[in-house]
Amino acid sequence: MIRNLKKYIRTVPNYPVKGVNFYDLNSLFASDLWHPLVTEMANMDFEQIPTHILGIESRGFVLGSAIAHELCLPFVMVRKKGAKYPGKLLEESYELEYGTDTLTLQEGILGHTSRVLIADDLIATGGSMIATKKLVEQTGAIVEGAITIVNLKYLNHWEISNLDISSALEIDK
Repeated sequence: MIRNLKKYIRTVPNYPVKGVNFYDLNSLFASDLWHPLVTEMANMDFEQIPTHILGIESRGFVLGSAIAHELCLPFVMVRKKGAKYPGKLLEESYELEYGTDTLTLQEGILGHTSRVLIADDLIATGGSMIATKKLVEQTGAIVEGAITIVNLKYLNHWEISNLDISSALEIDK
């Protein structure tokens, strides 16, 4: 795995609320380390080869679409409630470290033969990842695992433990 990854990620203390650290991955996305990291993450060993890469809004779009491109797989977006999507939407709410939110997935994009790898930039409590997994399962598709750049393991909720998560950087506090 790429060494010194953390030095490419700016940490902003007390953002968006006091007591929460914000890991700003824009500095990583803009660095010369970005492409080698995506290539390395796309080549991780997955138990089952996914048929789709699914990214969680918004920075999961960056990682997910890059990995989908690298693997020549279709990319699917899970968006926050209120996004302008046509057609029927599936919804799932979840709790954040500092509130609640709802994610949406367009109905008909995934089906019972789909095997999905969920991508997000960072996993903290795991709320958005768990909500996304539930959205995918509503379609009949199977979640094969998840991939993140940063995993704040000390914040992970117990429900996330049964999801196979690959991370480039794990932080245990």
